[in-house]
Amino acid sequence: MKHILTVLYIFLTTLQLQSQGNLNGALTGATQQALIDFGNRSTRSPEPLNVQGSHYFDNNFRVAKLEYFGKELNDTGFMRYNAFRDEIEMADTQSQSESDVILIKSADVIPLINGERYEYLPYRLETGNAYIGYLIKIFDGQRNKLFLKKKKTFMEAKIARTSLENSFPPRYVESIELYISKEGNTPIKLKQSKKALINIFGDNSDEIKKFIKVNRLKISDLSSVIKIFEFAENL
Repeated sequence: MKHILTVLYIFLTTLQLQSQGNLNGALTGATQQALIDFGNRSTRSPEPLNVQGSHYFDNNFRVAKLEYFGKELNDTGFMRYNAFRDEIEMADTQSQSESDVILIKSADVIPLINGERYEYLPYRLETGNAYIGYLIKIFDGQRNKLFLKKKKTFMEAKIARTSLENSFPPRYVESIELYISKEGNTPIKLKQSKKALINIFGDNSDEIKKFIKVNRLKISDLSSVIKIFEFAENL
């Protein structure tokens, strides 16, 4: 209860700052602090220096906004997505390289970072195992919604045992997964194959197959997948 009251107080404070938070398009300290107050400080360890790659698809903090209980706040701040820890980091300035302030994880607090909408949702793998984390909404239809999951996975160093093998340093490997929510249900991982995608649309599968062929769309191309869902929405 104490936490809920604290968040409500922050929200009301933020609304009061809307009329004074941005002066001629400039970010004021009060405005930024209002957004930082949505975060928690982390005691996590920094990234090890001898690992290839990083936790981020984009290392830079970007201008971001928050949607709180369905209402988009007028104030802006600086955030970036940590794909290894599945966290949204918040910064005082865009030039920061590190931050220990993490956005609170809640379905009612939605960050919009550089045009990408991160929703904190439950989702399922093909095996049925359930998780909860950040998914980026890339298509918002009445029947189907499509989400993107950006991941960074740590891989241990590999030492070549023979001259025919290659050695690899410890590294972060990136991957992207697609999830589909049908009729408002929990998003399920979408197998990225032409057959699997076409089968999603049931009775309309023949029309989808023809649309893909006529427009020479590739399932490996994200923009093509979005076009397919846009077309299917109007069938």
